[in-house]
Amino acid sequence: MSSISLEMPAVTGAPVEVRRPPVTAETEARKRESAKQSQSRAGVRAGSAGTRSRTPTIPALTPVSGVLAQNAARLEATDRRLIALELGARYQVERLLGRGGNAAVYLARDVSLHRPVALKIVRDKDGSEPREQFRREARLAAQLAHPGIVPVYAYEERPAIAWLVMQYVSGESLADRLRARGRLTHQEARRILADLALALEHAHRNGVVHRDLKPANILLERGSERALLADFGVAMRHWSDREMTRDRRAWGTPAYMSPEQALGEPDVDGRSDLYALGLMGFAMLTGRLPFTGGTPEALLASRLSSAPPRVREYAPDTPPSLAAAIERCLEPKVERRWKSAMGLHQALMAESGGWRSWERSLGWVKALL
Repeated sequence: MSSISLEMPAVTGAPVEVRRPPVTAETEARKRESAKQSQSRAGVRAGSAGTRSRTPTIPALTPVSGVLAQNAARLEATDRRLIALELGARYQVERLLGRGGNAAVYLARDVSLHRPVALKIVRDKDGSEPREQFRREARLAAQLAHPGIVPVYAYEERPAIAWLVMQYVSGESLADRLRARGRLTHQEARRILADLALALEHAHRNGVVHRDLKPANILLERGSERALLADFGVAMRHWSDREMTRDRRAWGTPAYMSPEQALGEPDVDGRSDLYALGLMGFAMLTGRLPFTGGTPEALLASRLSSAPPRVREYAPDTPPSLAAAIERCLEPKVERRWKSAMGLHQALMAESGGWRSWERSLGWVKALL
């Protein structure tokens, strides 16, 4: 699976395991000295411990798919060598943006056009399942032209590497923001959900179901605060991609799957994306996900056996209309959810004060209505 893996443990509630290099005698000595200093300050800390707690530090790049953090430099060096060999001087790699599954994304500079780009690469050989998924991602994303979807500039491949060139969005992911702040204001949450609903409306009208909506795949543009949808690595065309579901495999991220998607149902449509959008809305407002479970099976059982908790139980200051819009997304029965992403968008905008200036100036809203 090719999604960038920068998740938000603070919301999912899952423990974060960070593997470190072997402990040496020198590091043990430093550890003992640090413990002594901590004990000497214990009396001072005791008076304030009840009034303030520190947020655990989340590493910028966590272990993914069994790859230890200390191997990240080696993987990056291999990526850079292959990029230089296959792409030549066309792109200058600046830094790693994220890594997950079989893919890595780098910030690079397009030398000819003098602009920053996001360079996504897959190093699996031609004919492999990850390579075929990568081709599908490029083809589907390239067919979606919308201000709320990260545009694709180019796709190429060689026997040893394939790469996708996309717009670089200066800002942060929704996962980064939630990790840093825990919860968002209801104004922010409404705005982000409304932006994403419009992007999904465009994708769904073109027959594309994203199937991997999660905070790590949502980019928040610096300045405009526009939310953009990224990573179509496991997306499907509702009417033509039945081969991806005929073996009832569940594609996506378990924490953000709809019940029907987790069951591997072949007829998953856009309403499955709306369920994932509701999960993100719940997380943005409450700082947690509505369902918990140690395994994908436990998560699915929780969603099938119980109704989601009410948003206002955890975030009482949430406007009732916003809470109701999110809760309708989380209906376990597909037919009880919003019929379309546009219906959700209109409900979100009804009490938000109207369109934002950048939406009006681009003139793309009218084209959708």
